[in-house]
Amino acid sequence: MLQEEQVSQQTHTDETVATPVLIELMAYKREEEAAGRWQDLEQSLNNTGLTNSWTWIKTWLDIYGEVVEPTFAFGIQHGQVMGAALITKATHKMSGLPIPAVHLGTAGEPREETTAVEYNQLLVAPEQLEGFALALVEALKQRFRWSQFRLNGFMPEHAKALIRGGSKIDLQFQVKERESPAFDFQKAANEGHKEVVAALGSSTRYNIRRSLRLFESKFGAQQIEWAETSEQARDIVSELIELHQKRWEQVKEPGAFQSERVKRYHNALIDALKLWVGEKGALKGSDLAGSRKHEQGSLLIFRLKYGETTVGCLFSFVDKHGRVMFYKCGLPLFDDNKLKPGLVTHAVCMEECKRRGLRVYDFLAGDAIYKDQLSNVDGKLIWATAGRGPRAWVIDTAKQVRDMLAQR
Repeated sequence: MLQEEQVSQQTHTDETVATPVLIELMAYKREEEAAGRWQDLEQSLNNTGLTNSWTWIKTWLDIYGEVVEPTFAFGIQHGQVMGAALITKATHKMSGLPIPAVHLGTAGEPREETTAVEYNQLLVAPEQLEGFALALVEALKQRFRWSQFRLNGFMPEHAKALIRGGSKIDLQFQVKERESPAFDFQKAANEGHKEVVAALGSSTRYNIRRSLRLFESKFGAQQIEWAETSEQARDIVSELIELHQKRWEQVKEPGAFQSERVKRYHNALIDALKLWVGEKGALKGSDLAGSRKHEQGSLLIFRLKYGETTVGCLFSFVDKHGRVMFYKCGLPLFDDNKLKPGLVTHAVCMEECKRRGLRVYDFLAGDAIYKDQLSNVDGKLIWATAGRGPRAWVIDTAKQVRDMLAQR
């Protein structure tokens, strides 16, 4: 049983750590105190991350905190807080067995209510990452009961530091690296492409340009809607959810918005994060107006119409470096398969992002043909799992048998 507050000292000899890192665990009921520490650390590090920001953590916990048993972990070195992480506990069903698991970051929610965090990362300075990761993994091994330790959608440098830390204390991870396709606007410009579509493959260019003409001839003039107010954003998200669910119901799949909790989460993000507008590279209502800076933790909510017909709705994040991270979409179904609502909506949004001064349009991890068609670079994200105990052994054995049978 986790006590209200525990301290675990990293005692392994490590050339990269001159002074031992202490891990202080703080129970969820002390969230207000944890918030102060977390935000102070963010300020001292000049944090530019989104998924390790307190705004992100707090928004997620307000919706999912009651189902994931959260604990805050702080790294202490030289008497100062030098790192922070969110630990969650959940029980997953695998092959009919309940598997108690721990996660780092905003992960561990029920599968049907998942938010699928990506670009997950710890809150720590780069030069202190190794020491914090090692001490954190050791604290998780010693102080928590679990059969699986899961890393979800982690940035490679943070995942690898945690995996290296695990190897030093006999904790081995199974690692899955997944591509995160993206479109780099500067790369396309350097190659002489003035428009996004011009930088794509010939068949993709053809399909998009034909669809653009057909949408306009069938439904009317193009209308781009880039949310600038929360009311506008909520209206777009409401239609996005409706279109998303209809499309998935058509193929008898549940879709991402089967749970009211997931719907609440998206609306909570609208309340928590600013809307990135980007006229002259500025955030609406921000003191950064007229600059080329991008506020940490922003939303880009977009709708494309032709006449009165919606062709697509997009929900994306924008990080402080001008990277768009596409998250959810709602696309209508059309009888004419020459109409490509997904390709067209993304292509038009990408062109508008370029015009407004954003740098990269990231499709995040996941296998989908359209991501390859619309990208010109590939990033990497990591999922990894460490197991221990008899339940983890049963799961590993079942996987090995299944893999052997699949190869016959």
